[in-house]
Amino acid sequence: MIAERIKRRGLVIILSDLFDRPAEVMSALRHFRHKKNEVIVMQVLDPMERSFAFGRDAVFKDLETSEELMTQPFHIQKAYQEEMRRFLVTYKKDCRENNVDYILLDTSTPFDVALFEYLHKRQRIG
Repeated sequence: MIAERIKRRGLVIILSDLFDRPAEVMSALRHFRHKKNEVIVMQVLDPMERSFAFGRDAVFKDLETSEELMTQPFHIQKAYQEEMRRFLVTYKKDCRENNVDYILLDTSTPFDVALFEYLHKRQRIG
């Protein structure tokens, strides 16, 4: 594990969509915190990943397996949005409970702007 390679305390920044097993992700983050590192998680999502606001039939392609699925997104949009909301709330809550800074970033916002906003907010908090 990468946490074992870090020999002294430091700052660990994770940039990810966090589309993985939340229990495993949180276990890894707790391990970094256990080693006394400051941990910041920046969850980066495309606006369409959050809204699922496709206006017509769509083909979804798994980038890892190349499997394709033809669907009518509007049939599942409300259920998807609710599941996405739960997904985001869970990560935000779990990070807060484990003293991990959590920031949700949108790919439509330039990274430097998002980072500046975070640093400015952090400076105000102290």
